[in-house]
Amino acid sequence: MAEKYIEIKYGSGEISIKSNKNMRILENNRESSMPDLHKIAKKRFENPICSPTLSRIVHEENPKNIVIIINDITRPTPYDLLLEPMLKELEAAGVKKRNITILIATGMHRPMADGEITDMLGSKIAGEYKIVNHLAGGRMTYIGHLAYGIPISINPLVAKADLLLSVGVIAPHYMAGYSGGRKSVLPGVCGIETIKKHHALMCLKGSRTLNIEGNPFNETMVEAASYAKLRFIANAVADSGGNIADIVTGHYLYAWREGVKICETLSTVEIDRLGDLAVVSPGGYPKDINMYQAQKAIENASYCLKAGAPIILIAECREGFGNKTFKEWIDDAKCPEDIADRIKKEFQLGGHKAYSIARVIMEHPIYLMSGLSHDSTNKLFMEKFHDVDKLLYELVDDQSIVYVLPHGSNTVPKMTNLK
Repeated sequence: MAEKYIEIKYGSGEISIKSNKNMRILENNRESSMPDLHKIAKKRFENPICSPTLSRIVHEENPKNIVIIINDITRPTPYDLLLEPMLKELEAAGVKKRNITILIATGMHRPMADGEITDMLGSKIAGEYKIVNHLAGGRMTYIGHLAYGIPISINPLVAKADLLLSVGVIAPHYMAGYSGGRKSVLPGVCGIETIKKHHALMCLKGSRTLNIEGNPFNETMVEAASYAKLRFIANAVADSGGNIADIVTGHYLYAWREGVKICETLSTVEIDRLGDLAVVSPGGYPKDINMYQAQKAIENASYCLKAGAPIILIAECREGFGNKTFKEWIDDAKCPEDIADRIKKEFQLGGHKAYSIARVIMEHPIYLMSGLSHDSTNKLFMEKFHDVDKLLYELVDDQSIVYVLPHGSNTVPKMTNLK
């Protein structure tokens, strides 16, 4: 009988792995496409969830200072489906352009250049509306304390708004459970100290992908959105391929939760038992362009494994570590526990990725096939290898359950009826 092989993407190419009876391929093939997303958007704005329409809100409250929070360039967002209809409805309700400010939720990212804003929003919106970059290190307005003793300071434009709106995208998020909704406020438009203290919650139990109940990271974001008086959201829902599958509008919490339900169906793959080993690829280039990006696949693979079960990571990493701070945290650590201890004392973007990898490595040994050197691989507390079939022969037996995630960055295992 001819041997069967599983093709796994590696960079711009592929590698082949011998298949056996105990291998289970985990892929979500439930990607959705809408025949007319603009028609869907129109219907969603006409029928928001647990909220009056924007037109009715404007007519009843007559706001004079409207702020719309949007994502920055690092989070691709379909503004033609979300922001454009929002602005049209506000204008139709009698709101003047001069009474609207579009605030870019940069969080702790760099501000966007004028050219980037025009490319992202189009010349019409960029030329007709006041658009402001949030600067986390700038002057903030203190509005109270969140759970866990976190002081919340927000952009002054948000604090002074008569009506606060936001647009975003709902997708699985490895700390917040899911992105979108309340995330526009925290970390989007908060001060640097608020963001740092909030991100420290990623170390607490419950702060993980798909989980929103009992998730401290999520719960404080919801609380922050309430403090900021976020009134109405328009969020696109992404499927496992990153395509837009649906749109939700309405109440900042209830509309978002409906979006989460849709997203969970499209982004997860169910398993009925934990595995003895996982072979995972982020999905080839550009998802495996560097280790910073490959982290998401590592995180997802860990959800389908028994305690102590190894992960075989196949990621080219042609651009190495991918982030200066991330590499510095890795280089400074003598063991994964050093990183776990450090993140509790200080939060840095980049360092949080090092912690996310360290957290998995403390539970699961990782074997790495990549373009990284032996020295770099060892610094990541991983073991470099070259032959997948040989390694599998050494690590598993006839009774082992092996999960294969060919598109690990977009595949989130959901464990049900565990055995």
